[in-house]
Amino acid sequence: MSVTFTAAHVAGSAFIISCVCSAAQAAAFPYATYDAAQAAYPAEPLLVELPGCEYPGRCRPFILSLGPAGDDIPEINLSNSNARRILDALGLNSDDLSGSGTAEDFLGRCLIALALEPADAGVPPVQDGNVIDCGRPAGYLQTRLTELHALAVWCAGQGRAVSWA
Repeated sequence: MSVTFTAAHVAGSAFIISCVCSAAQAAAFPYATYDAAQAAYPAEPLLVELPGCEYPGRCRPFILSLGPAGDDIPEINLSNSNARRILDALGLNSDDLSGSGTAEDFLGRCLIALALEPADAGVPPVQDGNVIDCGRPAGYLQTRLTELHALAVWCAGQGRAVSWA
């Protein structure tokens, strides 16, 4: 399992029905709401040829998706244990591994954590039978906090909150 930190959804974003090819994504019709896009989602996705698709007849249900249109939203994905460590460093509740906050608050928390957290010495990998914990490289915490800081700056510029789940 993992936790992804990203920009919170903003009401009014468009949604599209598309496959993975960029031509189909560019030609996709935008829907004003997720519910409208979901209602238009094809009942028989194997029989659909999407406008502009570079691979007609080869789209499969597992690559068709509903998602925000026109946004190049940054995402930072962490394992659950690393997400708990980061959330603790940020002074946020790490019990349920989901939440959101204003970009400004998150930005401040990142700056404080970067200033106060000691250098991350890392955690060596451990194997117990068939179970392997890959550990964490030295400096991991500071690297991820710097990435989260950049996410918060992006979110502030877009007027979006930071969310994680």
